[in-house]
Amino acid sequence: MNAIHLLKNEHETAKRTVEQILAARADQRAERWAKLQPQLEVHEQIEEAALYGPVAQEVGSSDQLLKEWQEHHHEEVTELEALIQEIGGLDPTGDQWMAKIEELQETLEDHVQEEEGDIWPRIQQAWDQSKLERAGEQMETLKRQKMPRAA
Repeated sequence: MNAIHLLKNEHETAKRTVEQILAARADQRAERWAKLQPQLEVHEQIEEAALYGPVAQEVGSSDQLLKEWQEHHHEEVTELEALIQEIGGLDPTGDQWMAKIEELQETLEDHVQEEEGDIWPRIQQAWDQSKLERAGEQMETLKRQKMPRAA
């Protein structure tokens, strides 16, 4: 699967899951978060390893925005990981936890809008379909290796 399509599908899944968490009863939140949290972490890892890193390395000299995106993306991921850690330390039945999930939702929406609106179109201009397909295959492999097995 094309890397951009794979990531877009994951964005849609993450948005839906966050909405489900926000709508869930207090006793359902922890279980839903336990499914989303590793997906978010793996998503960021695979897109950096298979797409943003290689793109910056290959076309960074001719596209300053894509070169700078890799560092910007890393900063955003660091912020997101801190928020995920913070959420993990809170009581899922509490108001503070829900406020952090809402903050996560806003952070994800901003990140997705930037990727889908600014970055991916530039990558699609820089890389042909075969490179995007290879990156997508690499992402799928990495995802299988990194995702925790369901119990």
